[in-house]
Amino acid sequence: MTLSLVPPLHPPPDRGRLLDPEAVAALIGGVSPAWVRRNVPGKLDLGHSTKRWWEADVRAWLDSLRPSGTAP
Repeated sequence: MTLSLVPPLHPPPDRGRLLDPEAVAALIGGVSPAWVRRNVPGKLDLGHSTKRWWEADVRAWLDSLRPSGTAP
């Protein structure tokens, strides 16, 4: 009998594109890339100055800021 300690592989969830601060600022509207770097949660640090956000995470964060029952 063989015992495997490696869990079965499943594809990662689709979180959309990786967005740079400029793309996130355009998605939000009315904010600067510097504001995005300081305030938008879920930042991936890919290097000293390389920051990215998953598109689905940004959209979920924006939806969480909206009052319930309002349309986009």
